[in-house]
Amino acid sequence: MRLEWQKDKTDEFTKERDYLKEQLAASLSKEPTSSVQDSSEVLSISSLSSDGSFDESSDSSMSTTSSDKDRKKRKKGKAKKHKKSKKHDQKPRTRGKNPKQVVTRYNKILRLFKRGGTMSAAFKRLGVDRNMIVATAPIAELFIVAPERYKELEKIKQGQKLSLFATQCAAAISADPEIKEEFKAYKSSGKLLPLKTKKD
Repeated sequence: MRLEWQKDKTDEFTKERDYLKEQLAASLSKEPTSSVQDSSEVLSISSLSSDGSFDESSDSSMSTTSSDKDRKKRKKGKAKKHKKSKKHDQKPRTRGKNPKQVVTRYNKILRLFKRGGTMSAAFKRLGVDRNMIVATAPIAELFIVAPERYKELEKIKQGQKLSLFATQCAAAISADPEIKEEFKAYKSSGKLLPLKTKKD
């Protein structure tokens, strides 16, 4: 009986030893996987500050970059709106299609200039080009200085281009000494715009 009991105990110890060997082998084979998990845990733990709070330095840098981009977009949007508003505020440029319109436009500029403004401001307000005013100014100048001579030229105009009619008016002022003197007197007294032309 004693021998049988000892044999049973020995078998039991042998089985337990074999079981422990299997467990040890299994734990050794799982060790690399567990080390990867441990490393990921170390990384996650390293993102914590010493007081246990989450380190938001990376998040803050990302948020700063995105906020900078948003700021730039807003600036671009404002710049575009400002340009559009400026274009909207500017009056479309107008051109005199006939001598009567040229004279009317010239007188409007002259009135604005007499009020103490500048010619540039007057041109901008009426939406006209300075070069165009200078080119057609002789028409209005002859109309103001020598209305009778203006009427004579207007009668023979007969579908001429506006630029050609302006040239004829300038020639009429320069060719007649009386009209030329009158022109100079009007200009010096401020009754004409101080534009620099070939007649001066």
